[in-house]
Amino acid sequence: MVRAAMLSCALLPMVLVTGCHTSNEVTSYVNPLSGRRTDILAENLLDAPGETREMLWLNAYRDFEDRNHFKYYLEATYGAREEAGYLDIPPGRTLAIIADGHEMNFTGLGSLTKWDEKGAVFESARYEATADDIYRISRAKKVSVRVTGNNGVVVREFSAENFDKFRKFVEQTGADM
Repeated sequence: MVRAAMLSCALLPMVLVTGCHTSNEVTSYVNPLSGRRTDILAENLLDAPGETREMLWLNAYRDFEDRNHFKYYLEATYGAREEAGYLDIPPGRTLAIIADGHEMNFTGLGSLTKWDEKGAVFESARYEATADDIYRISRAKKVSVRVTGNNGVVVREFSAENFDKFRKFVEQTGADM
């Protein structure tokens, strides 16, 4: 216990200098030049049973414009083996989240970021959301996520871990107020 406290005190200056605050699920970053803060729920992989050729992450962000104004975003990141190729997410309503039977549709600009790494391809699309959207996702009993691209559709279900991460994001960002 004493050792952990000493380690925390030793690491505190590093956290303050870099402008980051991290919990297991949610990271807060403050841009040292602009002072703008962003809260991030990242690496939220929506696992599928068995061996699949595709992966899907659903991440969440709260991006501050200034101290009192911010926006929420959802980010869908698709990954697949090179032979499967990109999903090629176009602009428009390409993200649907079904929370306890209620469908929420999100509009985005399409895949703005594409990259390849170690025999896999990845692409990412961002969607504006509301605090209420984030809250409803976190409090649902069953959530399905559907991302539609020019080359197919990927559907995944939330697991207990995904619900836990979204609930922690809501608690940390105040999306439940």
